[in-house]
Amino acid sequence: MKSDTTVDRRAQIQTLLNEQGVVNSQELAERFEVSLMTIYRDLDYLQEQGVAKRQHGGAVSADRFISPLKRSLRESQNVEAKRLIGRWAAEHLVNQIDDSLIVDSGTTTLEFVRALPDVPINVMVNSLDALSILAIHKNTNVYALGGELRKDVMAFEGAITTDNLRQCHFSKAFISADGIDLEAGLTTTNEQRARLTRLMAEHAQEVYLLADCSKYGKRSFRTFFHFDRITAVISEAGVPELYKQHFRQHDIRLIEVSDDGK
Repeated sequence: MKSDTTVDRRAQIQTLLNEQGVVNSQELAERFEVSLMTIYRDLDYLQEQGVAKRQHGGAVSADRFISPLKRSLRESQNVEAKRLIGRWAAEHLVNQIDDSLIVDSGTTTLEFVRALPDVPINVMVNSLDALSILAIHKNTNVYALGGELRKDVMAFEGAITTDNLRQCHFSKAFISADGIDLEAGLTTTNEQRARLTRLMAEHAQEVYLLADCSKYGKRSFRTFFHFDRITAVISEAGVPELYKQHFRQHDIRLIEVSDDGK
């Protein structure tokens, strides 16, 4: 689809950014039948205008940079997708015996906790909501990290929390992110949470990222680690192709969960 003018092409790229949140340079060059250098100039221009942010292989929409959200708003976003992801992970990634899990305080990982079977495994959490859900389990060994309570997210974080975590080791970590960006990696809005999630991954043999599709192409204040620490990513269907390519290139398993549980 060859565009008539530079202005027209850039307007169409901006529309794609608004709709998809992320664009791939090679795909744009093929779509508009122009060179990669032309697309690079287009993306540079859109970045100068404040509507795009250049990153490796393409660009993301500038309005996909995120700031902290109130707890009630976070819990109300993309609820069905989070439930699908959490339920699939609990059903397919947890052994019935002998597993030792560490779970962070994200809203998607909370849905994972809700779906956990009451079986003889060890589960450690830093979220009060997760702790209250697991408290009724008769067979699961439940551990709380403790430490300073962040009342805005009802989760324990800080120096005491990380000191407690350093003494433990897990077969699997289940984590979430506020943003997933090809250059920045996995990001969050809070420095203490970044440190804690990084430590969770360091103390686990396998690391599973549970993230709905709204997180792709976004970045926040603090990177807690890059994709090389991830064993697998579990999302609902609709992960942007640019990220699928990245996961394939880095041998990261991607599971896109559908309504029928497949």
